[in-house]
Amino acid sequence: MKKFSVSFLCTAWLTIVAFSNAFAADSVYNLKMHHPGPLGHPYHQGALEFKERVEKYSANTITIDIFPNNELASGRQAVEAVQFGTIDIALESSMAVTNFEKIFGVLDMPFLFPNRDVVYKVLDGEIGKILAKKLEDKNLELLYFWDNGFRNISNSKKPINSVEDLKGLKIRVPESKVYIATFEALGAIPTPMAFSELFAALQLKTVDGQENPNGHMIAYKLYEVQPYFAITNHIYAAEPLLIRKDLFDGFSGAQKDAILKAAKEAGDIQRKLSTDVESDYLRQIKEQKVEVTTPELSAFRNAVKSVYDSYSENFGALIEQILAVK
Repeated sequence: MKKFSVSFLCTAWLTIVAFSNAFAADSVYNLKMHHPGPLGHPYHQGALEFKERVEKYSANTITIDIFPNNELASGRQAVEAVQFGTIDIALESSMAVTNFEKIFGVLDMPFLFPNRDVVYKVLDGEIGKILAKKLEDKNLELLYFWDNGFRNISNSKKPINSVEDLKGLKIRVPESKVYIATFEALGAIPTPMAFSELFAALQLKTVDGQENPNGHMIAYKLYEVQPYFAITNHIYAAEPLLIRKDLFDGFSGAQKDAILKAAKEAGDIQRKLSTDVESDYLRQIKEQKVEVTTPELSAFRNAVKSVYDSYSENFGALIEQILAVK
């Protein structure tokens, strides 16, 4: 038994020494990480998991400071800040990334994904690799896709039980051509504006409604001015985790492995948190006396076929490849 214990301790010690030596000559980095969520959001919980794992797996040769809630920048500006080095790592929407690589707009196509299982097969498979490769000449390295769930529609006018109920409603959408085309096809009046302007626009009736993942209704108290909420799952909100490519290229092999391993592990945790909290957000929405409807979606899908016709040339066979994933 003593021989076994000594042997085990020696092996463990040699493993620790080898692990430390793998990083002994590496440069030390302190990185700034941006994400758009408040402190209680799955973004932030995922970011904390990512920070812990990066520091552990890199033997503290890489440390991370987290800046939540758009403290440093937001949307397109955050991605641009990664490109030019004022932010090192950013968790941002595929929509924001589309400003730098148009092919990412394919992820914002309406009713593209039936469920998260298909989403992850697409993003973690060959299609995800194609998208990641497209970013390399933009000085962006895609580490992993995190999750913001499916988007739904709220408004102040009436319950939405069919696609006809959307006709004539002024719906705030992000400043995205795909989103605008989608809501035009659904018969609404899409009104693009920054999210920071949304609550006031809803209060003043400049717009009748908005569309976002469930959590926005609670985190930003939209239920105070939006008594109707429809579960449409019309667009999935993918969240690429990005790092500046020339920074990533400067890491040692061991440091790169540490970053990639941490991004996937923390991303998988974040995905589960995001999925789990979605139903809890819906419960909270109902508790705020918001009327929740679940319209039948076949007519919605038929209505947006024109969007696919318009964008088939932009995204080529990629749409068909995604639709073929089961």
